[in-house]
Amino acid sequence: MSTVHAQHTKASTSVWRFLRLDVRFWGGATAVVLVVLLALLGPALAPHDPAAFVGRLYLRPQAGLWLGTDVLGRDVLSRLLVGGRVFLVQGLAAATLGVLAGVLLGILLGVTRGRIASFLLFCSDSVMVIPQILLVLLILAAFGSAPLTLTIAVALAQVAYTARVIFAATGRVTTEDYYRAARAVGMGTGALVVREVLPNVAPAVLVEYGVRLSISFVALASLSYLGFGSGDVDWGAMIHENQGGIALQPWAVVAPVAVLAAFLLGMNVLRDALARALAARSAR
Repeated sequence: MSTVHAQHTKASTSVWRFLRLDVRFWGGATAVVLVVLLALLGPALAPHDPAAFVGRLYLRPQAGLWLGTDVLGRDVLSRLLVGGRVFLVQGLAAATLGVLAGVLLGILLGVTRGRIASFLLFCSDSVMVIPQILLVLLILAAFGSAPLTLTIAVALAQVAYTARVIFAATGRVTTEDYYRAARAVGMGTGALVVREVLPNVAPAVLVEYGVRLSISFVALASLSYLGFGSGDVDWGAMIHENQGGIALQPWAVVAPVAVLAAFLLGMNVLRDALARALAARSAR
């Protein structure tokens, strides 16, 4: 087993030791897992067709309609159970693609430096001036609002922010003696990135991934609320459709809001727990 692999295994064990003693970590993990299970298993548990009209408009909760009906008389519970799967898949895909692209760009800029790297970094920083939701809306206006386009647009909005964070982390690595020694003995750029840079920027990548996950889901929920959702059944769209009748039947709005809030709060708590564990490991 290589020294790098052994150090990575030891570090992972150390981080887990801090996490498993953190009550907030378990609270956040529980919230996230419950929402993910709801989204994955929900379609099989839905008592009605989410598009079927099962009663009068804005019926209050009652037997057989446990969360009442919505603006068109459809079962709120069934729509809640069906509306999360695509949303979660899109959020995970957007955050993963955005972080991967940002990590590659940030490391490339941090390792190469030079005028071209400085120009690309300037362009990346310039993109950060544009509010993310506005950037996504501009992309959707130009290329349409298909589900794939929506996912890619949200992913692209994350790249510049991730690249800036990883560029800073890479810059710290390139000033260390072990990096300079590896470069002095003739190690190529690819080997430097894999053996020296990636293992040492991994904590920053993990924390940044947690941040981008939360932001991606917030962006998707906001876009769905604005009418750019991925389908007919969507948690953000449920809020938009039923907000006019919240005084008559609040559960049509409260239910999707509660699920989204639980997921986003859980993700933020998990991210903070991971950041604390990494900081505690580094302080040892």
